[in-house]
Amino acid sequence: MQDFIFFLGRFHVLVLHLPIGILMLAIGLEIATRWPRFAALRPAVPATWLIGALCAFLTVTLGYMHASEPGFTGEAVNWHRWSGVLLAASALLVWAWQREFPKIYDRGWPLACLITGGLLVATGHFGGNLTHGPTYLTEFAPGPLRSGPGGRPPVTNVADADIFLDVVQPTLLTRCASCHNDDKRRGALSMATYKSLMEGGESGAVIDPGEKQRSDLYRRITLPADHKDFMPKNGRTPLTPDEVAVIGWWIEAGALPEGTVGKLNAPEDIRAKIAKVLGL
Repeated sequence: MQDFIFFLGRFHVLVLHLPIGILMLAIGLEIATRWPRFAALRPAVPATWLIGALCAFLTVTLGYMHASEPGFTGEAVNWHRWSGVLLAASALLVWAWQREFPKIYDRGWPLACLITGGLLVATGHFGGNLTHGPTYLTEFAPGPLRSGPGGRPPVTNVADADIFLDVVQPTLLTRCASCHNDDKRRGALSMATYKSLMEGGESGAVIDPGEKQRSDLYRRITLPADHKDFMPKNGRTPLTPDEVAVIGWWIEAGALPEGTVGKLNAPEDIRAKIAKVLGL
């Protein structure tokens, strides 16, 4: 029975697009039908709100099933869950409001649209963090929005780059954190911080400082892409050869939590690879 619940829960990521589109349509119709040109569409507005609400409740139900899988923990899961519940309830209340108290609703519809739209954005944001990781939105952002973990400024010189904070951690957050973060710990592993990374997961430590060949993390990112243990899974973008080489060198160098490339005396070939990873 548990596997069947997990099976149904996986449809959450497919069905969730329905309430998003339908409720956005409902808000658009609310605005458009205030003009005489689109007044003929007015009878379709209540039905659109109701269908959007029902789809939202279906999505929430599947979401609860999906979140029952091992690995979903943390505040982001709760924020996503409750924002989704509030979104579904809000859409249903809007439908009931315009049905039972149409005159009052004609004065308060902008507030209804604003609240529903805000909940749509919030729910999507928290869900996106769970699906793609917390750095997905700003991975290619311009200027200071693209700064590294902890608000670190962009690196302009390879020698001054901190090997973990500027190179290894951003790589892991980009490629692996969608499944291994504080809110979604697949295999009980989080790569959100150096401490959580070194603690490992349900199978033990994933990094053996000084021994890359004995480190499960390195083993998994260097396996053939069709191997069952290859990471990242599910067709996600794998690490580039340069990223793999840099992580391997970092592990061999002791898997330190900090230290600049210059002070660690990284060889020239590794410096060149680090420069490519940093986009220099």
